[in-house]
Amino acid sequence: MFCAIAALVLVAVFGADAPLGPRVRSSHPYIRAMIAEAQVRSATFRRLVRAVEATDGIVYVEEGDCNHKLRACLPPIVTSAGDVRFLRVLVDARQEDWQVMSDIGHELQHALEVLRDPHARTDTNLFYLWVRASFDTTDIRETSDAVRAGDAVKSEVKAFASSSSTKGLPRTAP
Repeated sequence: MFCAIAALVLVAVFGADAPLGPRVRSSHPYIRAMIAEAQVRSATFRRLVRAVEATDGIVYVEEGDCNHKLRACLPPIVTSAGDVRFLRVLVDARQEDWQVMSDIGHELQHALEVLRDPHARTDTNLFYLWVRASFDTTDIRETSDAVRAGDAVKSEVKAFASSSSTKGLPRTAP
């Protein structure tokens, strides 16, 4: 709710054409660092961020708890303000760095699944999208694309960490 209000204030103050900054963002310093680091270490994560950047959505990744003891989730809430849709990802930041990066990548894939459907502008429309697009695993909505994305990010992040060719290189995303 706060995110939507803040976006409305930005649009009112700066105008609808003003750039809104990165479309994958966080107010949590550690999560911001993990988003930046994952973009350095994982081509899949970079692809996910670029894909979100190409949509009308903004994804807030924040620390939080999910139902069913999940490490991360995309709550079934979408807020629209003008031409922009806001989604929120919750992540348990108490995990290992590689796990946090992998979980964020997994949830960014879910966010893309929502943002690719122009009709997913309300919570109700989002619910129906998930019913059509996912398989149910004990009341947890999951897609094979998100599982593959999370696994790919995990693999790439771990390979980067063990690669001697990356030692001493600057931590800037290409």
